[in-house]
Amino acid sequence: MFPFLNRGLKAFRGGLTPLMVVLLVISACARIPVSVKEAALPPLEAERLQKAEELSQRQAYQEALTIYQDHLERFPRGPHGDTILMKIGTIQMNLGSYTLSRQAFYRLLDEHPESSLAADARFSIILTYYQEEKYAEAVKYAGLALRYAPTTPQKIRIYNLMGHGYSAAGQCQEAVGSYMKAYQLAPERERSDILGNVKALIPSLTESELNSLIKQYGEGALGGDLRLQLAKVYASEDRNDEALHALSEFVRLFPDHEELESAETLRETIQSRALVDRFSIGCILPLSGAYETFGRRALTGIELALSEFNTPGHGSPVELLIRDSKGDFSEAVLAVESLALQDNVIGIIGPMITSESAAFRAQALEVPIITLTQKSDMTKVGDYVFRNFLTASLQVKAVVGYAVEDLGIRKFAVLYPDEPYGISFMNEFWDRLIMHGGEIVGIESYEPEQMDFAEPIKKLVGLFYPRVEEPPGEETTEEAADGLTENPTEPPDEIAPRKHQSPDGGEDKELKPIVDFGAVFIPDSYEKVALIAPQLPFYDVNNVLLLGTNLWHSDKLIETARNYVQGAIVPDGFFADSDTPRVQDFVKRFIEIFGVSPGFIEAQAYDTARILFELVNRPDVRSRIGLKRALLNLRDFPGVTGLTAFDENGDADKQIYLLKIRGSRFVQIEP
Repeated sequence: MFPFLNRGLKAFRGGLTPLMVVLLVISACARIPVSVKEAALPPLEAERLQKAEELSQRQAYQEALTIYQDHLERFPRGPHGDTILMKIGTIQMNLGSYTLSRQAFYRLLDEHPESSLAADARFSIILTYYQEEKYAEAVKYAGLALRYAPTTPQKIRIYNLMGHGYSAAGQCQEAVGSYMKAYQLAPERERSDILGNVKALIPSLTESELNSLIKQYGEGALGGDLRLQLAKVYASEDRNDEALHALSEFVRLFPDHEELESAETLRETIQSRALVDRFSIGCILPLSGAYETFGRRALTGIELALSEFNTPGHGSPVELLIRDSKGDFSEAVLAVESLALQDNVIGIIGPMITSESAAFRAQALEVPIITLTQKSDMTKVGDYVFRNFLTASLQVKAVVGYAVEDLGIRKFAVLYPDEPYGISFMNEFWDRLIMHGGEIVGIESYEPEQMDFAEPIKKLVGLFYPRVEEPPGEETTEEAADGLTENPTEPPDEIAPRKHQSPDGGEDKELKPIVDFGAVFIPDSYEKVALIAPQLPFYDVNNVLLLGTNLWHSDKLIETARNYVQGAIVPDGFFADSDTPRVQDFVKRFIEIFGVSPGFIEAQAYDTARILFELVNRPDVRSRIGLKRALLNLRDFPGVTGLTAFDENGDADKQIYLLKIRGSRFVQIEP
């Protein structure tokens, strides 16, 4: 009499979200036909239910819901109550009202326990919990629903949904168990989909979980995938013998497995590790060509570290294999290949100038390389690429942190050269300042070859472009500076300090500079700073702190501009005059051997070598992947360039030296 009722849930399920549809039809989730009780309904009521059916098909859920709820109120024991409750619960689920949805399903089970829709109602209750991300409740109720599932298809869909719940909760082993119960019950045509769900979980399983599941399913369709993943876990932990054993079992038991080629590749990789000499380290530096001076300076630091470490009592002696990059990209790549493929080194120090090309090749060969370069984004090449060098980020982090947090300065100005070095530092400074809650109130650039800095200084303090005249008797203020001409695109003919008429109409009075900042950051060489610093007080820019980069760290800066750079703050990666005992010992030994005092390059190379020498002597570092892992886990290595660690990207993270110019010398502030 009412054909729409015969369609049962079919019409309503057409309105479910894609996720709900997937969950409702997974595996053997065949729809159970609705049992229609032959009972007459008043014609008007039948028409209303027909209207509700049509509304639901158009996803006009609220209107349909109103009709169904009204029907239940007027016919609480009507012949189609279970179907109406199922429809109400499904609509509420579509609307996201999961509590109301469950109430309808529970009412169906309570009032119509023998209904053919009971199994669907129980499954839908599980689904509401799942949709609310209440996975523990979903799994718990699924266990209860299994007791009442009379057919195999019903059990399959419940086990599948339990697998989804366990998986979403991060309980991967339990998820595999649920999926496999569904797999064992399912007909052959449905098994591949279920097995796909299981295989997606396998990479997330731990060693103990893999071994436990191998005992349960190791001889079946899942056994090969479990053993291959176990081999990968062992290989990642440098447990090569165990990895090879797992691979042997994989090949023996599953000779036709689809991942056989992948297993053979892994076996070759593991076997190649045995060729790596864990106490052999490569070194690539420009020992000839335009950058020879820098390469040989770095080499002295590395050689000192080697001579110290290879004395009795420091562990197994280390062999250093040195290659000359000649400052050439192709030579650097060839050196990486030679060291990695022929000499079988466990890791590489350098290069300096040609780091990027060498890093790409080292990453491809999966050999850890610690570059000595400031080049940006170097470690983004890959997870085998590290860098131990004084970067712009480290310098700015130290300078800004000290100026803002220790000195309490909040407003800053920046004068920078319009070239890559200056622009890079300017951007780093600005970003770091925002992080610390500081503010840049003035910023000006100048040409790299510029020698006269009057123009950028005047622009910085409001003396270059015309200003609105102040009312008589009032001084120029920061607020008045906001009255500059709206479009000062053209400078005036005369750029000397402007004057205004005195109150009595007498002689002119010079405008005062707007010095509304407590410090000025100048990322340039000491030669340029020696020219800029004296010009600042010439234009009445007084009592501001000068902040620089490690390029300022030269006694020649003090010799040429001593009176103008007093109190300036300079970051650096090394300070030979530090009173730290390990620095004093390093400087003393270096001078004894080489006859000169070490600089930053020597110190940085020395620390890099010491890090590698000590790590390869650790018992858990037996391969390149082990060395990579040890570098990433390094914390507070006590080097002469500061306590060193590597962040998750492979960049050195350390508290560098902060120096202050006091009188005729640099003095240490931090660390």
